[in-house]
Amino acid sequence: MAGLTILAEMYGAPMDVVGEMLGVSSSRTYRIVAKWSAAGMISDRRPRPVLGPAWIFPTKSTAEALLDRPVRYWVPTPKMAAHTKAVFQLRLALTGMDLDRWISERTLRADVGMVKAGQPRPHIHDGRFYNSAGDLWAVEVELTPKSIAAARSAVFQAVRAAQSAECVGLTYYCRGEAVKTVIRTAANGMDTDSGPRLRLVDLDGFLAKQKADSSSPDLRPGLRVIAGGAADHENTQVTDRTENGKAVSQ
Repeated sequence: MAGLTILAEMYGAPMDVVGEMLGVSSSRTYRIVAKWSAAGMISDRRPRPVLGPAWIFPTKSTAEALLDRPVRYWVPTPKMAAHTKAVFQLRLALTGMDLDRWISERTLRADVGMVKAGQPRPHIHDGRFYNSAGDLWAVEVELTPKSIAAARSAVFQAVRAAQSAECVGLTYYCRGEAVKTVIRTAANGMDTDSGPRLRLVDLDGFLAKQKADSSSPDLRPGLRVIAGGAADHENTQVTDRTENGKAVSQ
């Protein structure tokens, strides 16, 4: 049930990412998905919100049973598909199938609950995870550049939420230099000396490295190198920071 539980926590994923999660061939993935569908555990819809494989996601009742709480009905949309997929892949790279080390955005949102009218909603990270040392890190995934003003506000709120959650640090996984530049600029001048460490990581480079490491012929069959697991997350990622943790240009 670990695979279905992760799908419920992460909302859903395209078929190829489901196969990546399970560590099986595409034909085997289709057979597993067919069994889930026959058991009524996943939606019988196979939407393609963006170009690529069909998406797989648990039914509302299955998600509620697996997560042990009410959830909203969810279906992938073109607006959020790329981000949902990227966060899912990042989770697999950082913590694999470990259910105890990743705290999903869906869980964080449920923990906040309903916000009273007129009150601002606290910032919700894209996820949090525990590294091999047991340190809690907050995660943000940025795929497209925001305006500097919007990014500055978002970074401030993300750092404040990480501090409130007693996270050791906050890592921004960014797609491309343009996005990194915006986040780096937004973070300049921010006082992080007494708060969580702030880091910038190239998302696609990080995912590619983890994929290469996990497919190394030196590994035993079925053994994956998980950043923050067998390998320490802080040593496997490309950092972009000064000694005091402030984001800087390289």
